[in-house]
Amino acid sequence: MLEFLKNKIGHKRVVILGFGMEGQSSLRYLLSQKYQGEIFVLDKNDEIGINSLLSENQISYYGGENYLNKMNSNDFIIKSPGVKIDSPFALELHSQTSLFLEAYHTQVIGITGTKGKSTTATMMHHLLLDQNKKSFLVGNIGQPAFDLIDKINEDTYIVYELSAHQLQCVKKSPKHAILLNLMPEHLDYFLNKKTYYLSKLNIIKYQNSRDFYYMPAEAFDIACHLMKINPRENKSKILQEKIYYKNEEILKKEDLKYLLGQHHITNIQGLIELVLYLKLDLELALESMKTFHPLPHRQELLGNKNGIRFINDSISTIPQSAIHAIKAIEKVEYLILGGYDRGINYDELTHFLQKTTLKEVFYLGEAGKRMLSEYKKSYGEPIFKYTYHEKLADIKEYLLQIKTGTVLLSPAAASYDSFKNFEERGNYFKQIFLEI
Repeated sequence: MLEFLKNKIGHKRVVILGFGMEGQSSLRYLLSQKYQGEIFVLDKNDEIGINSLLSENQISYYGGENYLNKMNSNDFIIKSPGVKIDSPFALELHSQTSLFLEAYHTQVIGITGTKGKSTTATMMHHLLLDQNKKSFLVGNIGQPAFDLIDKINEDTYIVYELSAHQLQCVKKSPKHAILLNLMPEHLDYFLNKKTYYLSKLNIIKYQNSRDFYYMPAEAFDIACHLMKINPRENKSKILQEKIYYKNEEILKKEDLKYLLGQHHITNIQGLIELVLYLKLDLELALESMKTFHPLPHRQELLGNKNGIRFINDSISTIPQSAIHAIKAIEKVEYLILGGYDRGINYDELTHFLQKTTLKEVFYLGEAGKRMLSEYKKSYGEPIFKYTYHEKLADIKEYLLQIKTGTVLLSPAAASYDSFKNFEERGNYFKQIFLEI
């Protein structure tokens, strides 16, 4: 990998743009390989200098609001996923993901989608381990790929959870690609829905005819409007929430002991197709899927206490995921919606809510305020009880007074108005449950 990077970089200055988890991982790798070229670190945070990676290794850096002005077109730029550049085509941008895929794309199982990618990627990783395959789970799940380079050999599978931000700069697609779904999200970062979708579709854009991809019908229809794509026929099929292979039922929704919702069936079909492509043991793979436990903050049942059931779906940041959660969970009485407003269209959610049997909805933040306003504008006064609050902490006492029923946190909005991320929001919700 080091020789590959040296040939790519040449005599250019390496600029690590963004010094979060991936940026630090990129620097650690270069330092571990004793890279001798010039390295410059840029970040919006003006306190990055206190990081020991920089100070102990005498790495040049700049932190502050004008950090994007400190690079030029002659730099070899390794951009972190969260860094937004208004005119990205004025610079040649690389990323940890793009460089890793160039070097290891034949061994990568790339999994993306607006929703469900973490659960599906984790399931695929465990499925491989259950078949005694060497597998690493990297990417958007929280493990930078460069941290594991020294442990990779030619027999290693790399299951790579890929966000749209990570796919934005890639020029090589993984040999094995699963695209679960496409729904509008991150419109505060991408110019519009089309550019977001095109970033996602980079997961298959550079594949050849011998490579594997899976997309459900809805995502395939969107993809066909945006790029030329060769159709691929599935070996399995879904009928009435059941998966069939060679005309035999091999999996039904009820087999998934710990996963709620029909959407998991579609996601699992992608894994089954890949299992068949890789010629893995199908029966063993199905058993791995049936016993798989969901990840935290994803329709996570926190428990039942005195007739009260709390379910943490803090990962829900778009309306479609909240709709999926309400459909998947039997009888939701109390729903918590809202948070940071990113300008997402909530028409579908509003239409869905006026047909539910919800007892009460807690609307939070600017997103919640807009959801409530749009509901009233379209349908008049809600059919359920509702209240509006600035933040999740404001409804803690209300939640503690609930005597019976299911309480679902599925906000359909980002968390950044009150929390660092959706995990922090979900953990706060857990603490409320623990007080019951």
